[in-house]
Amino acid sequence: MTTQSSRGRRLQAAAAAVAVSVVTLAPPSAGSGTTESVTSRSGVYLVALRAAPLASYDGHLPGLKATTPRSGERLRSRAPAALAYMRHLTVGRSRVLAALGQPEVLYTYSAALNGFAARLSGDQAALAASLPGVVSVTSSQKARLDSVNPRQAPIPPHAAPLAATPAAPAAGPGGRGTVIGVIDSGVWPENPSFAGVPLRRVDVRRTYPGFGGSCGSGEDWSDDLCNAKVIAARHFVKGFGADSLSAADFLSPRDGSGHGSHTAATAAGNAGIDVTIDGQDFGRIAGAAPEAALSVYKACWTAPDPRDDGCTTADTVAAIDAAVRDGVDVISYSIGAGDAATSVIDQAFRNAARAGIFIAASAGDEGPRPSTVAGHGPWVTTVAATSGHQFEGTVVLGNGDRYVGSMASTRSVRRAPLVSGVDARNAGSSQVEARRCYPGALDARLVDGAVVVCERGGTPRVSKSVTVDDAGGAAMLLVNTAPGSTDADVHAVPAVHLEADAAMKVRSYLATASRPTAAVRPSGDASPAPVTVADFSSRGPDLARSGNLLKPDIAAPGVAVVSAVAPPSNAGRLWGLASGTSMAAPQVAGFAAVVMSAHRDWSASAVKSALVTAASPLDTSDGPLAVGAGLADLRGALDPGLVYDQNGRAWSNQPSVAVGNLVARTTTTRRLTNVSSRTETYAASLSGLPGLSTTVDPAVMTLAPGQSRSFSITLAARRMARYDRFVGGALTWSGSHGHQVTSPIAVRPHYVKAPQEVRGSASRGSLTLRSRAGVTGTLSTTLVGPVPARPRALSLQQGRFDPLVGAAGSASWTRRYAVPKRTAAVRFEVTSPQGHDVNLYVDRDGETIVSAESPAAREVITLPTPDPGDYDIHVHAPAPRAPAGPARPQPAISARFTGWVLPAAARSSAASAPRQVDVTGGRVFAVPVRWSSLDPSRRWFGQLRYQDSATSVSSFTVN
Repeated sequence: MTTQSSRGRRLQAAAAAVAVSVVTLAPPSAGSGTTESVTSRSGVYLVALRAAPLASYDGHLPGLKATTPRSGERLRSRAPAALAYMRHLTVGRSRVLAALGQPEVLYTYSAALNGFAARLSGDQAALAASLPGVVSVTSSQKARLDSVNPRQAPIPPHAAPLAATPAAPAAGPGGRGTVIGVIDSGVWPENPSFAGVPLRRVDVRRTYPGFGGSCGSGEDWSDDLCNAKVIAARHFVKGFGADSLSAADFLSPRDGSGHGSHTAATAAGNAGIDVTIDGQDFGRIAGAAPEAALSVYKACWTAPDPRDDGCTTADTVAAIDAAVRDGVDVISYSIGAGDAATSVIDQAFRNAARAGIFIAASAGDEGPRPSTVAGHGPWVTTVAATSGHQFEGTVVLGNGDRYVGSMASTRSVRRAPLVSGVDARNAGSSQVEARRCYPGALDARLVDGAVVVCERGGTPRVSKSVTVDDAGGAAMLLVNTAPGSTDADVHAVPAVHLEADAAMKVRSYLATASRPTAAVRPSGDASPAPVTVADFSSRGPDLARSGNLLKPDIAAPGVAVVSAVAPPSNAGRLWGLASGTSMAAPQVAGFAAVVMSAHRDWSASAVKSALVTAASPLDTSDGPLAVGAGLADLRGALDPGLVYDQNGRAWSNQPSVAVGNLVARTTTTRRLTNVSSRTETYAASLSGLPGLSTTVDPAVMTLAPGQSRSFSITLAARRMARYDRFVGGALTWSGSHGHQVTSPIAVRPHYVKAPQEVRGSASRGSLTLRSRAGVTGTLSTTLVGPVPARPRALSLQQGRFDPLVGAAGSASWTRRYAVPKRTAAVRFEVTSPQGHDVNLYVDRDGETIVSAESPAAREVITLPTPDPGDYDIHVHAPAPRAPAGPARPQPAISARFTGWVLPAAARSSAASAPRQVDVTGGRVFAVPVRWSSLDPSRRWFGQLRYQDSATSVSSFTVN
């Protein structure tokens, strides 16, 4: 199996490895995911077991009834059937722990995942992966919250959209009777957004039948802090480590950073809350589902060094497991994805969705680069961030130049001296500290009454204005030094955040003016602006699924959102502004709670469909890959007319269509269900999708209430299609009673579906590459290489492999390859003539970016268009699996390794292929590659490229 770290994430779709998985993956009932390579490093590991957890157990075992809840019901983890099945899971888990020598267990999982988190040595982790019934062994990793605001109060929702959302939509209650589980950094219970009358446990269970959450205890927290709004709260810190917390955090559900308070209030904060920040009136705000209850699961923590903040996989999965076991209706999850850890989290989410829980997760804040969207599965609603309203201010320089930036203040500053932080450096502070306005870095004599220019970075943005205020400054210009977001924060002094281009001009003015001055003028309330995708919001396509699943699914406001925060990290304030997909996801979670409240018998997939198909389209250059269906529209989702509901476990009946590899023609099928109270006739229409021909069959359907019907969509590429690029469009079903049901579509046509790998023999002199054409006409072809490499014979002692140590010992062999610019591909191959297991690892800067490790005797890794630099290749012979006990010496094995670096301009006079070939769309065609005089003592590697396409490439080797 080929696995990768975060550094190698972009290579996932391109790396070709001839291998099978080291560990058998879980069956559908237990979830799915990839298995991380097990190294000899000690640490916290999550071990997932094969048996299904409570959320997805279907009752197939004799004497053990099903525990999966029916649609509209909560998981009842305390019911006799659940308790009996949990005893069964405990027995299986105990066997695995006994085989591992009873390691220290941090958590056991039984609701969303069947398994445990434990401290394991490298040998124990490797042994766990070999045990029957174990489907994956994954090291606990640390992810960060999806907010573009650094440590400074990761804050929640946005004000303008929330304020515009009615507390109780006319078409249904505002989430009444539902519970939203917020997995984040906790909550500040004294904030008015979380006020509620005291509620006894018996009252909670009466109000929310089947809900079993509790109110935990801890530092500055007691169970009487829970109420009718925050009905449950717990914390999970064993993976992060209680000894690793910053002094500003709390070892309890209490929020130290503000991020969790922000997301919780955005999702379900009380309605009609007046917000004033430093004397500035921000009006009234409300959560997206103001009548829903909150169950808080604190799994994200701050450390003394902000770079160590985050949420570990062990804690996060424990929080998901607890939320599912408690019986929440919705999960709000604003935590970044982390590759190997993502698979086990996504497995837990898949089972949570099987239990009827709607999951809203942030898309990530790595935009606008493509293929940065978090790799959540089809059972998760992945949310992008939009910007619409802006808090702005203007800087007027002494020479009359004006620059507009982000500013959340109503206070003006008349013309005052303008000084750079570095020019106002205090004795004992470095230039970097002064330039970035670190605490105590400015000389009050030089700053008093002045407008101070502070560079972004190093410290939280708000703390910079505190530094300026402490030194007597009148205002601050916060300037970016590179392209990035500008943020309207509530600062200690009036502050304008400027983009990098404007910042350069301000610095130029400072350098040339004899007496530089500046004035700051706020624009007041948030100014209206066209709704568009936020620059930082992560984009698709989803590489993990080759673009065949549209992500993100939907968008919600995520710029300058006003919501609750935690005073300790926010200069004593209860409110603040924040930006990020962290701020967008809880709004969709709240909307889902409102829809669930109005339609208690709907499944989670039906709720997702209603939100997606009722969204308002947004005009963006990246189309559905940036915003999915568009901006979430609650009113439309409450009465969608039709829904795409899931049947069984396939999760293929998505309310969107994505085809990442269209070759000529494809047909996909969907099924619609009428959820309205009247019979309605719907007619299909398609828009967008330039260069494609599209048909829907049937194009007209009449459905009675509750009736379902399937239809097909056929997509075909025409000659003028935009090959190797995604194009966007939409399918809309227009109903005779006014319903509009719209599904976003994203399609990427390919010229050719080519074989990834073909092998030939030097003595034969030719090979034939057979491909399927995606277009009718003439295709150009380019032969790159082949280039030679001399195979190297290796003798390897079987044993454990540690990528941190590399070639230490005789069980591994390492070689470094220098990869220059304009390299078409690199390829590494290892084989064992005697059929022994061999593995391959590719490292960059000391980190494994891709690996091929299976029980096979041949492993291959091909990286197309790799980044230039040094790559370390490790070949390893793993020890055969053996029962627990002392390690036994293993015999040496022989292996053969070959590595190639193929320049993009490589051409060989000894090899040839036709430069053009006539093809017919949808049909197979053949391209012969011929050679002569190839040295048979070497092995040769080349590529055949079609139509200068980056995706239509065939690699071949000649032995």
